Amino acid sequence: MSDFKPTDPAAQPGSTGGGFLELPRFNAVVVGNGAIGTAILERLLALPALEHGFLLARRPGGAPGDSRVSSLYVDAEQPQSIADAAANVSRQVERIHLLFNTVGMLHADGQRPEKRLRDLDPDQLQRSFAINATFLPLLCQAFSPLLKHPQPAVLASLSARVGSIEDNGLGGWYSYRAAKAAHNMLLRTLSREWKISHRNVSLVALHPGTVESRLSAPFISASYRNRVLSPDESAAALLAVIAQLTPGRTGDFHDWQGEPIPW
Repeated sequence: MSDFKPTDPAAQPGSTGGGFLELPRFNAVVVGNGAIGTAILERLLALPALEHGFLLARRPGGAPGDSRVSSLYVDAEQPQSIADAAANVSRQVERIHLLFNTVGMLHADGQRPEKRLRDLDPDQLQRSFAINATFLPLLCQAFSPLLKHPQPAVLASLSARVGSIEDNGLGGWYSYRAAKAAHNMLLRTLSREWKISHRNVSLVALHPGTVESRLSAPFISASYRNRVLSPDESAAALLAVIAQLTPGRTGDFHDWQGEPIPW
């Protein structure tokens, strides 16, 4: 996908050459109602082809007031809630065409990303893995039957550039870096299995850029030199990248501009 560069982050998904966004009707599941997850869902709701959208979150309130949206409870640290949510979705639709995981944790409960080894806390490390890594395959297990069908589908999951082992030139952020690296390996490994069993599904790990959100706020200062995206800009760009995916293009790691990121 290195040939695709969505230079306009506000662009709507357009002609895709065979992806699910070209279908006359599609169903989507967005997991997480943070800044990016909410913006993704709002962008999808602007597409007339969206037949049913599901928002899965630990606090599912506040979903857009649209009759096509169902809000369901899911907790990344409670496996049974994932299975229950998938069962609920399956009672409403026969198949889904997009499963977009936007759940992630960089800091919580007053604990900041580690700057040095002595800051490492085993409980923080374990929780980071549970939310940033382990949740993904459990989500895929639960929704696997709904993704397996003759039409094109995409499983997208938010990663982060700091999860790249090759790109780690700064160090620090032990828990988050390691958990996102594990997330990437899990997605890449699953893409190899599903290339045989779910040939219609394209899997992709996505770096959303630096986005104005509760997660990034403590790390953005007046001297921050990289571009900071609004949630809507990031969502539009990520959907533009997804729009280029067709069955057979799977197991990749890209940023919001469509550029490949080394594992």
